[in-house]
Amino acid sequence: MDVDPCQLLIVGGQSDPNTCRIVDQAHLRDVDYVFWDTDLEQARQIAWDFQHPTIDLGDRSVRPKSIYLRYNVFGDDATNNHAAFELCESFAHTWTHIKWLNRSTAGDTNNKSRNLKLARQFGFSIPDTIVIGDATPLINHPAPENTIAKPLSGGDHAHVVREIQHPERLLNLTPQFVQEKLDGENLRIFSIGGELTAFHLQTNAVDYRTDDSVVVRRIVVPSNLRDSIEQLVSKIGFDYCALDFRCRDGFDEPVFLEINSFPMFVAFDDACENQLADQTLAFLVD
Repeated sequence: MDVDPCQLLIVGGQSDPNTCRIVDQAHLRDVDYVFWDTDLEQARQIAWDFQHPTIDLGDRSVRPKSIYLRYNVFGDDATNNHAAFELCESFAHTWTHIKWLNRSTAGDTNNKSRNLKLARQFGFSIPDTIVIGDATPLINHPAPENTIAKPLSGGDHAHVVREIQHPERLLNLTPQFVQEKLDGENLRIFSIGGELTAFHLQTNAVDYRTDDSVVVRRIVVPSNLRDSIEQLVSKIGFDYCALDFRCRDGFDEPVFLEINSFPMFVAFDDACENQLADQTLAFLVD
């Protein structure tokens, strides 16, 4: 089988707008890329060996210099999607000369508790927080309107404690962070290849992902956060991530909430005229 060299192999689902944005932008920037769609029935028709840094994708053999690999949470066939992701991840792990986002942390758990501790170590303010395994005592919480709960792990939404003060719901909750509720503005700051891009999320929701009317606009990176962000990102080893902050009052006193290792980005990319996609491609492609 003939081998096709390429600058960039993009692996992800056509149904994922994040992957599609990278494909579209690679096309616009004349990047030499190959797209393997994990939504297709033949998505797991992938093979590679330990002799050459080539990967067989269906009836095509490719030798990539870099890989953009995104697990597709939007696809209907989770089994095929997971198999394709795992096969390509193992290939990227094995051939260490291939450029790949977050290579040094791939496969590691992005532990939220560790990240909170590190954030405080590098000068961030963090919320008043306790960690609980049994959520049922929250039924008697003295300040349920001023306190939120969110999962210790995973990406489920945060809730005001008042909204979940029902015995059955509390009984079924996984371990939780219980934190002070912050009422200032929401900020998200992307770090891609060390380049920082900041956004303001205009919303009244506790978790902006629940607000279909949230407005996203690009802002200048707050100067008082820049050094601490760079130190934290460097310590963890992320090439691509986003940090979430909520301020105590307006835009004053930003408080670190969490750092996301491979966040969705399209809404933010729209707000900055595709600069996040361009930064990603610039990191991956020489």
